[in-house]
Amino acid sequence: MTLREQLKAALTRAAEIAQAAKTDGRDFTDDEVKEITDLKAKVTDLTAKVEAADAAQAAADEMAGKAAAGDGKPAPKLTGVKDRQEVSDLATFGEQYVKSEAYTAWRKSAGTGFGNGTPISIPSVQAGSLKAFVRGVREGRRAMKADPAPLQVGLGHVQNIRLPTVDLTVPPQLTLLDLIDTSGHIDGPSFEYLQITSVTRGAAIVPDEILPGDTTVKPLSTLGTNLATAKVYTYADGYTVTNQMLADAGGLATYLNANLGTNINSVVEDMILNGTGADGEPTGIMHTTGVQSQAFDTDMVATLRKAITKLAKIKSPITAVAVSAEDDEAFDLMKDADGRYLGQGPWSSGPGTIWGRPRVVSDVIPQGTAILGNWSTVSLMDREGLSVLAFNQHADYARRNLTYVRGELRAAQAIWKPAQLCVADLAA
Repeated sequence: MTLREQLKAALTRAAEIAQAAKTDGRDFTDDEVKEITDLKAKVTDLTAKVEAADAAQAAADEMAGKAAAGDGKPAPKLTGVKDRQEVSDLATFGEQYVKSEAYTAWRKSAGTGFGNGTPISIPSVQAGSLKAFVRGVREGRRAMKADPAPLQVGLGHVQNIRLPTVDLTVPPQLTLLDLIDTSGHIDGPSFEYLQITSVTRGAAIVPDEILPGDTTVKPLSTLGTNLATAKVYTYADGYTVTNQMLADAGGLATYLNANLGTNINSVVEDMILNGTGADGEPTGIMHTTGVQSQAFDTDMVATLRKAITKLAKIKSPITAVAVSAEDDEAFDLMKDADGRYLGQGPWSSGPGTIWGRPRVVSDVIPQGTAILGNWSTVSLMDREGLSVLAFNQHADYARRNLTYVRGELRAAQAIWKPAQLCVADLAA
């Protein structure tokens, strides 16, 4: 048992003793007092040992990094694609890639540069988990807005109080990938699961005794289900870069963050919404059996309110309303009979909402359609995280001093409770 496991076991045992006494409404027994005293001493000792071990590990990593970099500066170690160790969450995926052992070793070997036709092949490197990759792209969007300290807002929630004369910090704009669950993993190529498409609740009060001949029976609730498959798919994109850019760590990291991440995120969003389930595509929300629908009723605002009622009847939370850029514009431009904007107007800032729910814009949603409901029922499960591979064995790239840089993300998506999502038609 490791030091941390021993420490956890000691703390857990102490908590169990305290909970038992609290539950029984009594004081500690003499044996319990002795055991807790011994546990306290053990925890103090183990804590000191864990801290010492962590300090030694940090020192060893720093010295190993300096030896690998050869320039007196630590070079953070990043794992290979098949290794599931966690990498640093403090850097974007582009920065993680250029600090990897594979890239730093190649860059060191470059010396003063590569001659025309020199073969280049940098091994595939895992530049972060799926969750870290999504967060890294989001942090990149925040940085482009030059907001050094953005207000931290829980995903799918908005600031619900605005005080007069107080200028609140505008929270970062949410995307679909911010709303869904990206914390899970899948260990195989696929698995089958049951989607809950409907719920029939039969809960009721029943008599304590049911006499012979009485037709009263215990209540029964039922679930409508659909057998679905969560399969791993590969999301990829690639760019041609010059060898000079490839050798410039800062420039390459910036380029990857600005282009590769955004493009892969875009295709992931598209498949989550519009995947057909055929021709090598996963099944997206728009093609999933059991997702509710709401026809156009009066106008966009009334239609969405009707959809909210449908979801409320099955007790589904509504974490956000996703709309196209065109419909988001239509909401902002709504005016009353006197020409005043119904929303915040052009001279105020803050999160866009509709009926108190966050409004999220996506370029993969067609105009005239909105999707709302419990977005956390959609999961994108990490299989291999984001890996980056660079090589010039492509066409005549070696002769032209060009290199192909490819990023790949392998993940599977699942929609656990389709009935908690609703597709609304915003146009007649």
